[in-house]
Amino acid sequence: MFKSAISFIAWRYIKGSKKQRFASFVAFLATLGIAIGVCALIVVSSIMQGLQERLKASILNDCAHVVVTASEDDLPYLLSLPHVNALVPFVQGEAMLQYGSDIVMVTLQGTDYSSLFVNHSYAATIGLTTIDRQAFVSDADRLKAMRKAGASQEALERFQNSANLAISDEELEQMQLESLDAMSGSEGSQKVVETAQQAELDQAARDLQQILFCIPMPRMDRAGYHYGSIFNFPQGSYALALNYQLMVQLGLDVMKPQKVRLISTQNARYTPFGLTPVQRNFEVTDMINAIDKSAAPTVIGQYSDVRRFLRLSNDQTFYRLYLSDPFLVEEVASELDGKFAYTDWRERYGDFFKAVGLEKITMSVLLCLIVVVAAFNILSSLTMVVSSRVGEIAILKTIGMTNGSLLTVFLLVGMSSSIVGALLGVVLGIPLALNAQSILNGIGISIVQGELPIEIATSNIVMIVALCLVVSLLCTFYPAYYASKADPVTNLVNS
Repeated sequence: MFKSAISFIAWRYIKGSKKQRFASFVAFLATLGIAIGVCALIVVSSIMQGLQERLKASILNDCAHVVVTASEDDLPYLLSLPHVNALVPFVQGEAMLQYGSDIVMVTLQGTDYSSLFVNHSYAATIGLTTIDRQAFVSDADRLKAMRKAGASQEALERFQNSANLAISDEELEQMQLESLDAMSGSEGSQKVVETAQQAELDQAARDLQQILFCIPMPRMDRAGYHYGSIFNFPQGSYALALNYQLMVQLGLDVMKPQKVRLISTQNARYTPFGLTPVQRNFEVTDMINAIDKSAAPTVIGQYSDVRRFLRLSNDQTFYRLYLSDPFLVEEVASELDGKFAYTDWRERYGDFFKAVGLEKITMSVLLCLIVVVAAFNILSSLTMVVSSRVGEIAILKTIGMTNGSLLTVFLLVGMSSSIVGALLGVVLGIPLALNAQSILNGIGISIVQGELPIEIATSNIVMIVALCLVVSLLCTFYPAYYASKADPVTNLVNS
């Protein structure tokens, strides 16, 4: 009986009466304030999230997420790290770029675009199968698999002479059989030989399965992942790609190739004239389509040319790791600590993105104050309702209503404003966020160049609504608790 009575009484108190018009007006203001606060939080968080994602795409797509000093044997481990989609041979160094009388510090990078090693699980995500793996396996990897399988010298030489030609599974099996024949020497037992052949074939199959996906780097794969700028510079061309801002700063003509000089003190050599830095002319032939506000802007050259310019030895191998989300770099770094020497994007852009994140948090906190003020209005209105209903509370207790039931009644009364306001704020906030660009254009305000990025995240909306309800519950609880603990005798006498 009291369960239905709780809902009925709460609804009567929510509707109010002519005697509680001012309390109802305060409750209305609280509902309106919460709706405005939730709406503003959704709009601002969506815009800030969109701006942050645009900056992440514009800056971190071309910036190496993580660069690890490792050997080829470490590739399976690196690809097994959490959030690592792929890796590629990579080289990077600091240099000075000179054009005329202008000299700027730059970060010189080179990437081996023909050798992108993809994580097996991510390969399945973008639709690469075992058949694709066989098609993408390089000649060097096939040669290693053949050696592991014990192929004869004649078979190895025949394969080396036919470089860059695909090799079928039947041919590989035949080479393995030739190797076993050569190793068996004498006639021997046929059964033993067959058993050894089967064991070798099984091992060869396992070796082939362990070969990593090594594919030419796409600009964007089937899963929508961007690998950044890609340039088809011929080896030995010593061509460069520069950022547009850097080209404008140096006064380079973006329409035709021009010569610049790169100077590096990395691996400089001593000569009779003292320590002599490495110098070489490069030709600017392409442009990097990305934002780069760092002190040493990135310039990109051909992988082998950059290695030769920086005088790196063959045992100095570096790999660039592509993460599913650059902001998850902390988890990858924790796995690399103490095992590999590495650098990540935070060294160049960490402070910048911290500032963007801090601005986002500051705006959210300021807008949360609207919700807090509205919640205090709920406290005021519910206090007035409880004060005016002390006689009714005493009667309800006299006829047997428990403290818990009374607490529930007034919690429902107080939370009704918060629930209605939150729902109204969501209903208004999502359309306003989606049409923010049109609204700003209508009143003549331009925040960013081009279209305003909007990203409505469900998790953000849920967090905003939950925060609103929690704050309202805290402000509602004391008046409701006071009402439930009121002394019915005293209240009946006073009323």
